[in-house]
Amino acid sequence: MFTPNRHLVPKRKFPLPAGLPTRPTRRGILLQAAGTHPHPDILHSPLRVEPRLHSSSSISRMSTSTSTGSGRAVNRLAKAKSPYLLQHAENPVDWYEWGQEAFDKAKKENKPIFLSVGYSACHWCHVLAHESFEDEVTAKIMNEHYVNVKVDREERPDVDRLYMTFLQATSGGGGWPMSVWLTPDLHPFFAGTYFPPGRFRQILLKLAEFWEDDRERCMQSGKQVIEALKEGSNIAPKHDIEIKPLASEVFGRLQKRFDSKNGGFDSAPKFPSPAQTTHFLARYAAFYLSDPSASAEEKKNARAARDMAVYTMVKIYNGGIRDVVGGGFSRYSVDERWHVPHFEKMLYDEAQLLSSTLELYQLLPDASRDKKTLELMAKDIVGYVARDLRSPEGGFYSAEDADSLPTNDSTVKKEGAFYVWTAQQLDELLGADAELFKHHFGVEAKGNCDPQHDIQGELAGQNVLFTAHTTEETAKQFGKSIDDIEESLERSLKTLREYRDKHRPRPHLDDKILTCWNGLMISGLSRAYEVLGADQDLAAHALQLAEASAGFIRKYLYDEQRGELRRSYREGQGPTGQADDYAFFIQGLLDLYEASAKEEYLLWAARLQDKQDELFYDAEGGGYYASAPDEHILIRMKDAQDGAEPSAVSITLSNLQRLAHFAEDRHAAYNEKAKSILASNGQLLSQAPFALASMVSAAMMADKGYMQFIHTGSSANSPYLELIRSVFIPNRVLIHLDPANPPRELAKVNGSLRSLVDDSSAGQAKENVRVCENFTCGLPIEDVEELKKRLPLISEE
Repeated sequence: MFTPNRHLVPKRKFPLPAGLPTRPTRRGILLQAAGTHPHPDILHSPLRVEPRLHSSSSISRMSTSTSTGSGRAVNRLAKAKSPYLLQHAENPVDWYEWGQEAFDKAKKENKPIFLSVGYSACHWCHVLAHESFEDEVTAKIMNEHYVNVKVDREERPDVDRLYMTFLQATSGGGGWPMSVWLTPDLHPFFAGTYFPPGRFRQILLKLAEFWEDDRERCMQSGKQVIEALKEGSNIAPKHDIEIKPLASEVFGRLQKRFDSKNGGFDSAPKFPSPAQTTHFLARYAAFYLSDPSASAEEKKNARAARDMAVYTMVKIYNGGIRDVVGGGFSRYSVDERWHVPHFEKMLYDEAQLLSSTLELYQLLPDASRDKKTLELMAKDIVGYVARDLRSPEGGFYSAEDADSLPTNDSTVKKEGAFYVWTAQQLDELLGADAELFKHHFGVEAKGNCDPQHDIQGELAGQNVLFTAHTTEETAKQFGKSIDDIEESLERSLKTLREYRDKHRPRPHLDDKILTCWNGLMISGLSRAYEVLGADQDLAAHALQLAEASAGFIRKYLYDEQRGELRRSYREGQGPTGQADDYAFFIQGLLDLYEASAKEEYLLWAARLQDKQDELFYDAEGGGYYASAPDEHILIRMKDAQDGAEPSAVSITLSNLQRLAHFAEDRHAAYNEKAKSILASNGQLLSQAPFALASMVSAAMMADKGYMQFIHTGSSANSPYLELIRSVFIPNRVLIHLDPANPPRELAKVNGSLRSLVDDSSAGQAKENVRVCENFTCGLPIEDVEELKKRLPLISEE
């Protein structure tokens, strides 16, 4: 994987204080000393390997005056709601949250601000905290010379985005923890990521000296940086973008970078990153495989796109990045084989993997062995999030940490401790089933983790389980039937789950509930309901989970009167909603409407789109801002590049295109904003379409043209719906018309639907499907086989 340079940022280096140590790398100048690990929790850039460091759960005694009931002193972060900020509440650092109180103090005392940005499941954030923020000497330097501000990037992506752009522009890369030094006016003048403790103290003292000796230069440097970033963000629009050549360029780049042996794209570390890879590849495949007029070369490339994506997903499922015992997938693998993971689990990964897996499942013929693997992968994710990431009220939590205590009696956390096993432990727990289990899941007597991926030795002697052999291979090895093998493995996994839950403390749970990530999960669960309908219990459960998540957002994170979303919830509402909250949640509601047939979700999505337009649309320059209006965010940026998640504006493009067909009377208004997204990002699309794969995907669907399916009928188990949902149609818009409860509100903004609602009221309501293209509807289809002829079926020829 590769995170492209930020093309919206000027390419020249910004002026920085002289005298600080830098070191050249192939990615630019890192503002760090030799021997530093420059990009710890990586910005999803594949060319940077994250070493492992020891991290501990012990907490130093605090020097601040407030104390907890346990006698430990705490700082003002004890009043925060963010789990990440609360992890630093017992630091001796005099932390502030991002806000007016900190800014006023900096101006009053004429001190620079030290801004530290991270998130609760970030392993390297824990390392920095343990080595430096819990250290009394370091904290004294920080408190004496700086106003120290701690930010949870998941709650404040606007803060993270602005200063990450500065870090990338000055160093050629970025990651978390992010460390930025600001003037009291919030202008950045120096930045880095993780620093070892001695180096961190040296830089703190050196920058404090610079501030005292040449304050004006630091302030001028910061102002110049902001002006340059503003200038770089004002890109002239480019119209009349040709999408097919851009899509071919994205495909070609992914094909060139594909790891044909291990799956994935590029070398270690490997991130699943569906937004940058499999999401696009599935749509590229469907675009041509369902097109009778596609050339032989186009169909060949389309099959290659599908097969690369499927192969990658199968390798991920069989790798150690999957929690074989408890389900769910880790954020990334530190090796090229998907074997040794960075063990944190993020909701956004589970959600995107679920959606992508189901899309690829639909692209495969029934005879494909991989189709069963993808089905198991999807069910694995649904089971995990339902069991371990769901609040009692129905919202989904954000993440589980990588680090945990190995046993209930342990005092020092280790990365992966909850997930790994020694061969001896497995022998003792599994008895007669142990040898078979160890063979199937690649267990070795001395551990199966390559030391080069475990430089601190935390995984020495341990085994990360992965599917080393197929059930057929294991059956042949032990002379048993496949049924016997599956029963033995399931019995063993049940034993390990029960042991793990009883004897190992779970990793820390980030229990804040984010609107944006819940939106992604609602999409995945809605698709699970549609695609996995043959398993009625699982499908019904998936839909219930999706509706409960939407219900949580409505109850706790939505202002009915103002029509606005909040970003997060934990012991009350968090900050205001950002563009990705609106975009991802609107997408989730559209998917949930298509799955559930409940008009309320579509109407809510349309209302939220109006509010997103009001808050984020740039009426002058076109396109959408990524950040909400905020006087303390010096630049409202338009960030169209995909990362761990798709860019908000790319999902907004897709939402607008779909809404233009759901509410077709407003097609012109939606279409105008959609075109402005492409135009405002036209230069970047032309120069680096691979950085905007999600946007290219959405534009491909508009280029192909959307298909409206208007289903008239009352049965949720309709054979018509089953057929429509059996095919991956990324340019599909499915509208439900139940004659017993017609969608009258939707009909007010959909002319095609209005006449049908009137007809259904007059008693002309035999079950049928109308297929509409270019806002022209065909005659009602009242035969399933006839409908099948109208579907864009995948061709294997």
